[in-house]
Amino acid sequence: MRRPAPLPAGGPGRTLAQRLTGRVDRIRQLNTRFGLRARRVYLVHTVWNGPQAGEGDESVISRVELLPTPRVGDASAINQRPWAGGTLPEGTIRVDQISARQCTQDVLTGLRLAHRDGHVFGCNCGSCTPDPRLPANVDFFYEIVEDGRGDELPYRERFRLYGQPWRNEGGFQFGVLLEAASQALDRLGESQAGKLDV
Repeated sequence: MRRPAPLPAGGPGRTLAQRLTGRVDRIRQLNTRFGLRARRVYLVHTVWNGPQAGEGDESVISRVELLPTPRVGDASAINQRPWAGGTLPEGTIRVDQISARQCTQDVLTGLRLAHRDGHVFGCNCGSCTPDPRLPANVDFFYEIVEDGRGDELPYRERFRLYGQPWRNEGGFQFGVLLEAASQALDRLGESQAGKLDV
């Protein structure tokens, strides 16, 4: 009997689980085609014109949808806490069945742009290594939007990553726990931060 040993370099990409991930993705996308996934999930990077995120005006520089459409948990745990200026959302929501073929941990934490080239944020070389920090004036968040079966211009909800993404090899997926955040983008997908009503 062979002694236990780790997979050799390059071996994880050739395992049965990894090879089946593409088929699982295609099967999961049937949920969307059948109308069973009403909420779409996006990875969003924004840049602020001030020295730090949250200072100045905010502009969207990247919005990439997670496909196949992930499963979004029950939003009943999100509450609106009153405060002097209105209400603040608080609570967490679970998103899972995120493609382990299309995403990596760096993509799900915002360190790598989620597009076909897979570059680290701001780099176009294709062979870069991730910087464990985003530039100080760049913000990253998840956005959950209804797919259009309700309001003509759906409400956009902003969420922050709460902890680290986890990979479930047996489920061919990643999962994340997201925390509700304030300052959601408007219904046209533009930031209202730093903009005054005239």
